[in-house]
Amino acid sequence: MPDMATIGALLGSVKTATEIAKFIRESDVSIERAELKLKVADLISTLADVKMELVELQEAFAAKDERIRELEEAFQAKDSLVRRWDAYYIPDADGAPIGAPFCVRCWDIDHKQRRLVHDSKEYRIRVCIGCGHRYENRLAGDIAPPKMEEGEA
Repeated sequence: MPDMATIGALLGSVKTATEIAKFIRESDVSIERAELKLKVADLISTLADVKMELVELQEAFAAKDERIRELEEAFQAKDSLVRRWDAYYIPDADGAPIGAPFCVRCWDIDHKQRRLVHDSKEYRIRVCIGCGHRYENRLAGDIAPPKMEEGEA
């Protein structure tokens, strides 16, 4: 699979070829070269089409690279959340869930950590800020850290 530098060099070569073809077309030596000028015009048109396709290809590669980066980050973070009931949470030092909940659907399917927030109309419902999935607060509520006993450090 070609990398971005190769595609950039290819675009530079196509641009140079287009400029050369334009120079040949604009040179007015004789009328007998009318057919040659027509062919050069076709060459310029074709090179322009190729250049447009290469730009689209470059954009597609950039989008794929971005998606690969997102998936690699999600893979690295896969074990960073623990599930409890209907939500995922960040684990504490002991591996127990703690803090605000994350959406199960977004984490399992999209590999995105999206927080659940309270529904503005119904406080007992949590809603994902990404996909809109609804959860009951009793199964996807905030988990407070355990209280420390006196003498614990």
